Amino acid sequence: MNDSLDTGKRRLRIGVLDNDPCALECIVAILRQLSGTDICTADIWSYSRPTQAIQECRFGQHTDVVIIDMALNGLTGAQVAAEIRKISPGTGIIGITSYTPDAYRKSLAEAGAQALLDKSSLRTTLADAITAAAAGRHYPQDDMFPDVSTSADAPNPAGIHLTAAEQRILALSMGHLTSRQIADELGVSVDTVFSHRRNIKRKLAVNEWHEVIERCRTLHIL
Repeated sequence: MNDSLDTGKRRLRIGVLDNDPCALECIVAILRQLSGTDICTADIWSYSRPTQAIQECRFGQHTDVVIIDMALNGLTGAQVAAEIRKISPGTGIIGITSYTPDAYRKSLAEAGAQALLDKSSLRTTLADAITAAAAGRHYPQDDMFPDVSTSADAPNPAGIHLTAAEQRILALSMGHLTSRQIADELGVSVDTVFSHRRNIKRKLAVNEWHEVIERCRTLHIL
């Protein structure tokens, strides 16, 4: 779903990912209101499924800022943020949650995001957070989140290279989806999923899939 806006001020492309349709609609409405301030949202895209947002960042026009809910079906917001950081190094990432922010802060910062906001305060915090993230800065200034350049330049601590397809398989697997569910989500065969999993195990030098998940979490690969 895309909404074009043009106010003559700074043009930004902002994406929203939230699996709650009502929350998604409210956040988009807030973004439209921000076009009357110092921020111009020239283009807004919004999706309820992580794979749609990831594909938009991978194949669509450059997105300046992505706003990601922390509680998604099958995946965490931090997992999606990590995937987007890899495929779109210059995009600012803002996490949002209705729950206690501290429960997600560390994992989201490690994923390369710039801010984590409470949904109840978006009308007062979102504008400043977008301004900072679009400029490559973290928000607020005294928080633990990295700047965009810092998070994008961070090396893979394990020195392991996974293809884009392998990263998607791994991210969905870490959300406890079965091979059939992953195949349906990505539009591929179950055999293709198994093939990618074999390659991932070979690269990580392990024999069991649960060892892959444990090793990736330990090394913060995804």
